[in-house]
Amino acid sequence: MCRSCIQRLYEDSVLGKLSDLRFQKLSAQYETEQAEIQRLASSLEQEIENETEQIADVGRFLQLADRYSDLQELDASTVNELIDRIVIHSPERIGGRKHVTIEIYFTYVGKIRIPLYKPDIPASTEKPA
Repeated sequence: MCRSCIQRLYEDSVLGKLSDLRFQKLSAQYETEQAEIQRLASSLEQEIENETEQIADVGRFLQLADRYSDLQELDASTVNELIDRIVIHSPERIGGRKHVTIEIYFTYVGKIRIPLYKPDIPASTEKPA
């Protein structure tokens, strides 16, 4: 509901075209809608701020990674600059084999899922015509 709409409702109420009860209901509905719009706007502003920070962090990480693109030897200072933390989970037995999940959280961007192997893509058994 717009501001001029609420003004018209008030005028209709004053002129007796709208009952006090109906005016109160519509006014309360307007207030509820306005509060919801304000909550939504605040939430969207927070999301925009978070996205902006993430974009900046990705940019910083790419600059950092670019600095080490020709890295010949990995040393402790490089690891400390590129990696925020490493989390090693307890081992699990899956299919009779021991598996350990390791999570690497990179500086600025956090955890990135890096596949350890490429899935095999079956070759087509059809012969070309």
